[in-house]
Amino acid sequence: MQYILEFLGLMAVFSIFLVVSGADFAAIMTGLGMGFAGVSKFFTVKTIRDRFIASGKWFNRITGAALVAFGFRLALSRAAD
Repeated sequence: MQYILEFLGLMAVFSIFLVVSGADFAAIMTGLGMGFAGVSKFFTVKTIRDRFIASGKWFNRITGAALVAFGFRLALSRAAD
């Protein structure tokens, strides 16, 4: 029962912010929703999705190598102190 009261209190606060911000807030959220829908539609095309996944593998490798290098640099700097 306590969770329901907390939920209702939270919804009351959110509804106040929604009413105060008005149409601007609704327009921004609508725009973001349409933008996210466009991005998801873009990435559902098979050729784009495959290229994005392939480039993601290289991005992960480069990022991993950079993090390993930073780790070695941190270990060496701690050893010098």
